[in-house]
Amino acid sequence: MITNNIGTILYSLLNGKKVGEDNQGNKFYVHKKNKKKRWVLYKKQVDPTNLEVEWQIWLTETYKDKEIKINKPSFKWQKNKKANLTGTLASYHPVKKSDREKVYFDKKNKNSVWKPD
Repeated sequence: MITNNIGTILYSLLNGKKVGEDNQGNKFYVHKKNKKKRWVLYKKQVDPTNLEVEWQIWLTETYKDKEIKINKPSFKWQKNKKANLTGTLASYHPVKKSDREKVYFDKKNKNSVWKPD
């Protein structure tokens, strides 16, 4: 598990101005003198895929207008964003067929010969 290093934490305390915090506890900073420098201190694990879209837009400055609504309300039908679980034990794996289906399939194909149409 990768966490924030001590250098980033000290730099944030000395040179950063806290701009806000998201629902997961990640803190967002801007440099006191150079407003174009922006960064985030992650609450638990460093995982950029787990950031909310509005904060990602703020970090990368891809939004054309100066103001964006960071804490806008979400809709009932929206799901909470999950981290990218690829390569972990919690990643998606398709359901395997039961052993009974496999045995039936093997017996069926064992005695049949392929014939072209």
